[in-house]
Amino acid sequence: MRKIFLSFFAIVFFNQVRSQDIAQIIAGSKADANKYFSNYIQPFGEGEIYNLARGWYSTARAHKLLGLDFSINIQAAAIPIEKQNFTFNNSDYTTFKLNGGASSASLPTFMGSTTSQQINVSSNVNGQTVSTSFGAPKGIGDDFKKKISFLPVSVPLPVAQIGIGLFKHTDLKVRYFPKTNFNNVAIGVFGLGVQHEFSNYLPFIKKVPFLHLSALAAYNKISASYNPSISGTSVTASDANINYDISAFTLQGIASVKFAFLEIYTAIGYSNGKSTINLKGNYAVSYNTGFPPPNNVVSTNVVDPISLSYTGGGMSNTWGVRFNLLIFKVYADYTFAKYNGVGVGIALAIR
Repeated sequence: MRKIFLSFFAIVFFNQVRSQDIAQIIAGSKADANKYFSNYIQPFGEGEIYNLARGWYSTARAHKLLGLDFSINIQAAAIPIEKQNFTFNNSDYTTFKLNGGASSASLPTFMGSTTSQQINVSSNVNGQTVSTSFGAPKGIGDDFKKKISFLPVSVPLPVAQIGIGLFKHTDLKVRYFPKTNFNNVAIGVFGLGVQHEFSNYLPFIKKVPFLHLSALAAYNKISASYNPSISGTSVTASDANINYDISAFTLQGIASVKFAFLEIYTAIGYSNGKSTINLKGNYAVSYNTGFPPPNNVVSTNVVDPISLSYTGGGMSNTWGVRFNLLIFKVYADYTFAKYNGVGVGIALAIR
């Protein structure tokens, strides 16, 4: 499971190249840096909320007493086209301006494509007007389309959980991974869900033994941190740290129909959640003064420059199919929501 979460964090979130590109944003004022970064990372911050609320079920059937299952699935929240770019307006910023004279431009978010746009920075250090510039950060959308062309541009999240049958047609579902450090990444996971099948309470359902109905309530949280290596042309850091927390709660009504080895399931429900992204540490920012050497460069120190928060949620509708091969299960589903999603998984289950 460690490799699964490491792959997610290393591939989808900030690799070293992206970190160095993004770090240049800190050269502006804190307000401007947070505004730009908020627009840039928004589809990632929101998409993972929806991912975290999914993947809890692949059937409405509850286990018998002490029945057990272990599942691993991948959730991928599709990024809407309108979230792959954002509009940069000069008037929205005090220290950033588009290079080239334009007053506005469409720039990529983290899940967008590429750009050659340069951003000019004008600031004030100790009463002195100073300047620098940086290339607008690129997105990973083009790379995603090349390497995972069978999916829409998405943010993925791996999910591993254990389910156990308790009393009265009730399953307890657990997602847990203690906060663990390996290399420059630390990840911790905690989640609890309760699924209760109420088919037996409805006389007309008893006459249709292949139809099952249940309700699910679940909460999940992931905490992660990453120590990128940042050493750019105008921004350097020796103790950079990105902290990322996601939490989500969901309520779902689930129905499934079982035919021998095939099972079809659907659900309708509501979820909401929050994600926070903080860039902490001490950053040395260098500016051009316009004076001849050795007074051509001046530096200043910025502490904990980025603090962002996103919320997400709403109604959702999931449709899926599961193949039951003795104790081995394979399933896939699609969820309609503000961020539509694809889920695929495998499970070992003893009912």
